[in-house]
Amino acid sequence: MELNSEKLLFAKIEDLFSLCDKYACARFSSFLDGGEIASIQDGMRFPFGYNTMYFGGVDGAERMMLGVFPDWEEPGGEAFPISVVRFTAKHAVKELSHRDYLGSVLSLGIDRSKTGDILVNGEEAYMFISSDIAEYVKSGISKIGRQGVETEIFDTGAVEIPERKYQTFGAVCASLRADAVVAAAANISRQQSARLIENGKVKINHREILQPSCGVKINDMISVRGFGRFILHETGGETRSGRLHIILKKFI
Repeated sequence: MELNSEKLLFAKIEDLFSLCDKYACARFSSFLDGGEIASIQDGMRFPFGYNTMYFGGVDGAERMMLGVFPDWEEPGGEAFPISVVRFTAKHAVKELSHRDYLGSVLSLGIDRSKTGDILVNGEEAYMFISSDIAEYVKSGISKIGRQGVETEIFDTGAVEIPERKYQTFGAVCASLRADAVVAAAANISRQQSARLIENGKVKINHREILQPSCGVKINDMISVRGFGRFILHETGGETRSGRLHIILKKFI
């Protein structure tokens, strides 16, 4: 994240604590992406006397709001101003993509920070969105692309959300060094993997790494530009040659 953007982000987060103190009630950020959350976690020290919580409408969300609560208030997901908009395609001709749904919503003039994750499940999609614009989205969208859709609004927890889809596969690598794991995940040579890392094209948990020797742990998310995003799900035993069995999950 650029320095000026990071300073602006930190100032907005500091304002949440000031407003929480001033009005003695919870305050919430806009939706933050993984990189912004990583910057906050790495670069800010929250003041004492408050409770904080990240929440995106569902467990495992990537885009989340930060909630700042008075010290006497227990944080909970039900307090967050997040609604779920469900789009259901009518007489679907082709399966709509994440990009199709996001593009239609942003075409209404809505800023990306007002929208969270979008989970596509066949002819349906579930978008987590700031509650203050949910009705605007519902009234403004009757088509995604050229395809008609029905739009409904729910509170978080009031509708069953499909699980995020992954492709799970096994691989073998020399170690849990980043260059070895990235090579296995992207099905490229270790030399190619090292070059991608050194050129700033690999992130672990939304943080750019530049050293091929950086370690990877279970449940780390690995983003490889041009190849996708993966989670190191499991490690297994060694092969006869001393290489390590691993299980990876690729976002689809």
